[in-house]
Amino acid sequence: MLNRSYYRLAELATVSYLSEGDLLDAVERQEFALCTWFDEPTLGLVSKTNALLGLFDYSGTVGLTKQQSKPLLCEGKSIRLERFMILEPERIKAIDDCREQFTSLPNNIFSALRYCSDVPQSPFVASATVCEVADYSALLDIAKKEQPNWSKHENPFHGLGQMFDLVTKPPATRLGIKPIEIKPNQLRFDIRKLAESFGLECIKQPESFGLVNRKSTSPHLPTKPHINRTIRFNQPHIETNPIKLIMAALLDDYPMARSDKLWNILRQDVSQASRRYDVDQVISEMTQDQISWFGRGYDTELNMAYKTFQNQLSAVHKVYQKK
Repeated sequence: MLNRSYYRLAELATVSYLSEGDLLDAVERQEFALCTWFDEPTLGLVSKTNALLGLFDYSGTVGLTKQQSKPLLCEGKSIRLERFMILEPERIKAIDDCREQFTSLPNNIFSALRYCSDVPQSPFVASATVCEVADYSALLDIAKKEQPNWSKHENPFHGLGQMFDLVTKPPATRLGIKPIEIKPNQLRFDIRKLAESFGLECIKQPESFGLVNRKSTSPHLPTKPHINRTIRFNQPHIETNPIKLIMAALLDDYPMARSDKLWNILRQDVSQASRRYDVDQVISEMTQDQISWFGRGYDTELNMAYKTFQNQLSAVHKVYQKK
């Protein structure tokens, strides 16, 4: 078997000592996130300010949140995605300019239409298929205006037929996003995330995947470890808030720095293509007084003012000092 980063669930026993039950339990408790593979055209390259920068075709792996992973694996249900994390940008061949194609369409989805030909070098948030869609709010306005005429027609079903035509052949359209359906058979797992979550000892031949255990282990330890998930999950709560995790990373390098300095360091970090502190590209935009980042499903944008940043940083700093 070729060593790669993403594997089908059926390959779990091939690369890991974990059982299917171990993985199912972690996903069910929303303590582990899976990935999915798809092959889709005309996805949207979106800037941190929600401007559409172009379209691209993609055949590769996409990151899921813990909340999205649960219904797919534990309930066998399909889900629909509008925003998601592209994990293999190297699989993108080119970014196509779509300004001329969409410039005449009403747009309440993106902040602007621009063009950037550069393919991102690290994982990034993209939108599902960008296309022309029916503008149902405009169709309702048309229907309200035409309804008096329909009621006067001798055929009592004339109005119903006209309404059907409006829906199937809409005269009003706008720029929109067509959600992508993800099915359970498209699920994958990231071998690196598996090692981070369950411990390097759960991986068979970790060195072959480029995974190195920083803590030296005794050569006399058994090759196959005893995996005890119950003990692992009974450990104290582990912080999962992405902004607090970024704060902890900042405090690792600057334990005595003031909040305003850390704010400026983070703002400079966010402006870089390769980030040192926001390594997962969580933050979509950061100004002088506000941080914006994607929440659940990458379709909800959350905001944090500088004052809130100060308060949360103080709480993280107290936890940091106890360690």
